[in-house]
Amino acid sequence: MKYKMLILLLALFMLAIIVSGKSVLGINNNVEVPTNLIENVSVSVNCTSAELSVLCTVSSSNTSLVHFPPQVDMNRDELVNAAAIIASFSRFTSGLLFTFDNVDTETAKSLADAVKGSLEEAFDTMFTWNSTEVTEEGCIVTYISSGKDDLPKYLSWLMETCLAPDLGGFTLTFIPVINEENAFIEISAIKEGGGFNWTYSMGVGYFTTMPTGAGPHEIDFLDLLNVESLSPSKYASQNGWFISSMVMLTIVSSENVSYVSSEPDTVNSLIRRGWYINPMTQPPVQLQALFSFADNPTPITELLFTFSGMVIPEFPASILIAALISITLVIIIAKRKFPH
Repeated sequence: MKYKMLILLLALFMLAIIVSGKSVLGINNNVEVPTNLIENVSVSVNCTSAELSVLCTVSSSNTSLVHFPPQVDMNRDELVNAAAIIASFSRFTSGLLFTFDNVDTETAKSLADAVKGSLEEAFDTMFTWNSTEVTEEGCIVTYISSGKDDLPKYLSWLMETCLAPDLGGFTLTFIPVINEENAFIEISAIKEGGGFNWTYSMGVGYFTTMPTGAGPHEIDFLDLLNVESLSPSKYASQNGWFISSMVMLTIVSSENVSYVSSEPDTVNSLIRRGWYINPMTQPPVQLQALFSFADNPTPITELLFTFSGMVIPEFPASILIAALISITLVIIIAKRKFPH
């Protein structure tokens, strides 16, 4: 079971990274997304499992803001064809994942093994090989390890090692979130094969349950993040706009769900501060809403969204995990075929 959970964590983190970089462009192609720093709080509600996931991430290709520990040489020859490296840590298990393009399984494992030692030193974790498999996305090599007993302390060390000390913004939710019992940490580096233009991401999240029934169901984002307010990082600003600091709610259901109310109110554009409801959702996503700070970085002290719709478990967790992984791979493939 703990290995299934590890796979789910890795899939969730990859999904959030991709969505955080694509969501704004996919809704309004007139909005320019800053490349210096992307911040994303993603809350996903699965009405057919009564489960809710919370994930807060920061991403940047500017290594002065987000980076891997300095012991790792990210430009070494073995990583030329690497597309992703993801490290995952929780109280129950830890994992390390490599994705390679245009190599066979034997070569992929050999390349990953060559780099693994420096990553073990960098993350102070010994990993054991778990699997090597070919997917549509590439050749994936995974390693596993034991969990971290003192996860908050480990997170504090990672933040000091991998983030700019004055990054602020959404990273101020990391320590409050990690105190949740089933919280996890993910740190990743992603690029196109054949080069070394890495984009680094770090995130913290957890899973919880939703009250069942027809609703209405209120999502209190600040309560989920265990903070009293939320504001963007100064590094996310582009000419005074904070379009890349986004809070996203995604509701998945086999039945229709509907908007009831929100705080702040809804707006008709992401260049206005408030909740924007995406009119282009497709099943199984029944409703997607995004909160944008727009040109107003004032801390938000009340961030609520209420929807109606039946929340009741219908499918076992194993089916949901498989579905999530499938959706994640489809999005990754689409990103490769239709880049920014």
